[in-house]
Amino acid sequence: MDFNLSDEQRMLVDGAQRYIRERYSLDAKRAAAKTEEGFSREHWEKFAELGWLAMGIPEDCGGMGGSPVDIALLMEQLGAGLVAEPVLDTAILAGTLLAQASGSQRAIDLLGDIAAGEKIVVLAHMERAGRSEYDTPVSARAKRSGEGWQLSGIKHRVWHGASADCLLITVRLGETNEIGVLAVDRNAPGVDLTVYEMLDGTHAADIRFDAVELDSSALILRGPAVDDALAVAFDHTVLAMTSSAIGSMDAVMAMTGEYLKTRVQYGQPLAKFQALQHRMSEMFVETDQARSIVYRALAALESGDAQERATAVSSAKSLVARACRFVTGHGIQLHGAIGTTEEYAVGHHYRAMLMYDYRFGDATYHLERSAGLLPRIA
Repeated sequence: MDFNLSDEQRMLVDGAQRYIRERYSLDAKRAAAKTEEGFSREHWEKFAELGWLAMGIPEDCGGMGGSPVDIALLMEQLGAGLVAEPVLDTAILAGTLLAQASGSQRAIDLLGDIAAGEKIVVLAHMERAGRSEYDTPVSARAKRSGEGWQLSGIKHRVWHGASADCLLITVRLGETNEIGVLAVDRNAPGVDLTVYEMLDGTHAADIRFDAVELDSSALILRGPAVDDALAVAFDHTVLAMTSSAIGSMDAVMAMTGEYLKTRVQYGQPLAKFQALQHRMSEMFVETDQARSIVYRALAALESGDAQERATAVSSAKSLVARACRFVTGHGIQLHGAIGTTEEYAVGHHYRAMLMYDYRFGDATYHLERSAGLLPRIA
C-alpha cells in the first residue's frame, strides 16, 4: 500500500481543510443544527460543486470513481470539521448500495442525482428488533399489486429521513419471502414520518409505510444479491465513518494541545506539567494506533476478499471506537469546565464519538464480528 498522497489526493485534502477552516465554523454548524433539517442546504450544494458527493460513485453513473483511500481522506477532514450534512448516508451508504444494482435504470438515475447534489437518498433498513444495521431482521413487506408492488411496514431510526427525496427500503417480497430493496419517493401517499433529534443534533425518523403503491421499476435489488450488497455498503460506510472519527481525534488533539500551551495556572502554562504531558502522549499513541488499523482496513477493502474485508473493517471499528472515546473524553477533562460548554467544539466531538460508537454496531459487536463469532447478514 502506497502511503504517499498523489497530487490529486493532496489537492483534495488541502481543499477540504480550507473549506472547513474558512466556511464551516462551529457557530455556523450550531445555527444549521437548529433548522428544520439540522444541516445547511447551502453547504450541500457546495459539496456537490466540489465533487465530494461524486467521489465514490462510478464514472459511468456520473461520478468520479474515487478509491476507498480517496473517500477516507475526505471523510477525515469532514470529521475534523464536525460536518452535519448527509455525505455519509447519501454519497457513501446509498451510493455504494445503488452502485451494486447494475441492472436497474432507476439505480443508475439515482446515482447521477446524488453525484450532482440534486437528490438526497438514504437507506431505511433498521427495525426495532435489530441490534444493528448488520443484523436487523427485515419484516417490512411488499406484495404484488398489478404490475408493481404494495409496501407496508415500519422502519426505525432512518438518518435524515425527513430530508430525503428517495428512501431505499429493505423488504420481504410477496410469497417467496426473499429480501429486496425498493426505491420509494419520500412524499408518496402512505408514507408517514415521525422525526426526532439524535444526541449529536442529526435528525432521524421512524417511518411507517401504509399500503404504498409502487410501479415495477421501484424494485432495484432482490434475492441473495441483497445480502452481499448490504454487507459491502455497510463495510464501506463504517470505514468512511471510522476515517471521520480519526479526523475528530486529530481535531481534539490539536485544540487540547493549544489550550494547554495558553492556559496558565500556578504561574506557568498547563503544558509544563509532566502529568498532563503524559496524558497528551497517551492520546497521541491512541490516535496513531487508530490511524494504522484504518490503513489495514483500507488495504483489505481494496483486496476484493469479502471475509478479509469484514474482519479488517470490524477490527478497525472496534479499536477506533475505544480510542476515540479515550481521546475525546480526556480532551474534555484537560479543558476543565470549558470542555462541557455548548460553545466549545471538544464537547461536540465527544457527542459525535458516541454516535460513531453505537451506529452500525458498537465496539463489542464488531469485536465479535472480527473474531468470526457472528453469522453473516440474515
